[in-house]
Amino acid sequence: MNEGGRHEVLIAGGGVAALEAALALRALASELVSVELLAPEPKFWYRPLSVAEPFHLGEVRHFDLGGLAQALGASFTPGALVAVDESSHLARTSSAGDIHYDSLLIACGAIPTPAISGAITFRGPADSARMESLLAELATGDIDSLVFVVPWGATWPLPIYELALLTASYLEAHDRHDLDVTIVTPEEEALGLFGQPAVEALTALLDERGLKLQTDAYASEVVDEELRLIPEGSVRAQRVVALPRLVGPRIDGIPQTAHGFIPVDAQGRVSGMTDVFAAGDITNFTVKQGGIATQQADAAAETIAAEAGADVAPTPFRPVLRGLLLTGREPRYMRRELTESPGQEPVASTEVLWWPPAKIVGRYLAPYLASLGGMETAPELLGHTPDAVTVEVELDPDAVGGPRSTLLPLNLFGSAKEAGEERVAASFDPLIVAPEDTLGEVAEQMLANAQTCAVVCDQGRLIGILTTTDLVRACAMRVHSGEAPVRLWMTAQPFTVPQGTPLADIELLMREYGVHHLIVIEDDRPVGVLHDLSHLFGHPLVEELAGSRQVEGRVR
Repeated sequence: MNEGGRHEVLIAGGGVAALEAALALRALASELVSVELLAPEPKFWYRPLSVAEPFHLGEVRHFDLGGLAQALGASFTPGALVAVDESSHLARTSSAGDIHYDSLLIACGAIPTPAISGAITFRGPADSARMESLLAELATGDIDSLVFVVPWGATWPLPIYELALLTASYLEAHDRHDLDVTIVTPEEEALGLFGQPAVEALTALLDERGLKLQTDAYASEVVDEELRLIPEGSVRAQRVVALPRLVGPRIDGIPQTAHGFIPVDAQGRVSGMTDVFAAGDITNFTVKQGGIATQQADAAAETIAAEAGADVAPTPFRPVLRGLLLTGREPRYMRRELTESPGQEPVASTEVLWWPPAKIVGRYLAPYLASLGGMETAPELLGHTPDAVTVEVELDPDAVGGPRSTLLPLNLFGSAKEAGEERVAASFDPLIVAPEDTLGEVAEQMLANAQTCAVVCDQGRLIGILTTTDLVRACAMRVHSGEAPVRLWMTAQPFTVPQGTPLADIELLMREYGVHHLIVIEDDRPVGVLHDLSHLFGHPLVEELAGSRQVEGRVR
């Protein structure tokens, strides 16, 4: 607590989840907490209209974060969160040194990275000019094929359909009826996460606009005006527009997956930690969307407020997904409860089923942004495009595994399996350690057993993997190898393959995911590890940690 006896809350991030949490804490525990926002950018960008901006149908707005923080009774510090020392309750920043916290909420979002080599990656406002240039090129008639791509991996698929439909309207206005436009997605059905009524409504719109749809397709790269697919096949594509694949920024001292996402519980508490929470795209929840981020922020904020002494009964994260799809045609509003016992059947209607149909619906953020003036309600949001598909989905976190595009399936080479291709079988037992084992203890075992990794299990349940890369990171951060627990430095939720997986699948997964270790499992039990890091045997940093030669200094 600070000198005034207030519970110190550090919110790392300056986006939707961060502001929603700050607003929630102001409403729930304003007299009990002091809130500090830490963000690398000085502005908050309201990004949902970025898909409309290239078509001059909407404008992306931004607000000064320092001014917003002051209005919320919080402080603002420029910088990014780079490391956390849980034992000392210290957050290391990129520019402001150490910041003490009683509760830390990580809401720094995810990093959009190009997923398809050779494609135009549409990440938001930064790519509006490139999209405008493409539209101008399409109007000339020199391009005859255009493909929009939803990549496999962590992403939010809805914007690609908006871009495709708005482009169809643009082409119609410029009398380009000869252009071949295709949407390629790994989804089994277009926006299948929203249920059958939404799928049927969107499919009808795509058919009506003459847009081709190729589902269950995994795009890889653009070569010689062709979009190549995994494991084989291609689509004619003179120009390709793709959504980015999201990865989480690496934060030392925090358990993260191979792609940087943080495992959390229903309260938003980081797995294995006490006073550290996470919300938004940085978490391991598969749906990466602003409305979901606000709900995660609310769950975490309520828990933090209660721990600060507020009279609050925290409500676990139970997401309701709302998506507004700009289409250029008659509005359709759709609703579906995705629970084990839904209260009503899915419905699709031209009548409004929820209000207001804002792009991002947050309990505290939406009305606050509206109070600032100029933020769009339904008619204004649509600008010159008066039609939209609105989707509301109630999700059960335990019942939803996320979009199928999250991972590459292991059945891409089904024919190879049937043909009796050589299969991988683990012939050795992996080194298994506990999450509370120290880095020094595990490094010593790795060195003694000539291993480049250790499998982390909690009471028999696989929860992570500790590799030489993780040990190098820990050593670089000057951690005490005899004290630092494995759980804070392991890679959480590691990639696994069942015993008997074809070699072709193994090669594909390692290459596409960019991972060097795959855990082989049998009956949910780790039985081996496949790796290609044999050159790291006897790495000097591993030997240093194994010898418990500690280096003084705090986390940084």
